[in-house]
Amino acid sequence: MEFSLKVWIGIILLITNQPFGLGAILICNALAIKKHNALYSFVGIGAYALSWGILGLGLLMAGPEGVKYSRSLFKKLCNFFAHLFD
Repeated sequence: MEFSLKVWIGIILLITNQPFGLGAILICNALAIKKHNALYSFVGIGAYALSWGILGLGLLMAGPEGVKYSRSLFKKLCNFFAHLFD
């Protein structure tokens, strides 16, 4: 597909948004449990909130066609990784 650089950056932001937010909250909460320090949980919550900002910026940059393309690309990536664990 032919997209401008701005749209491609938006697509990348849309695709990386979920793994970044959920991964950060999981890792930070695991550290909070291991280190017995609630500060790590707050850092995880902050990173999760940042992922919502990444989502918004990605939506603005990608536009409707970029969002549609990122959905199909994200589904392909999920199916690829799902087949690795079969």
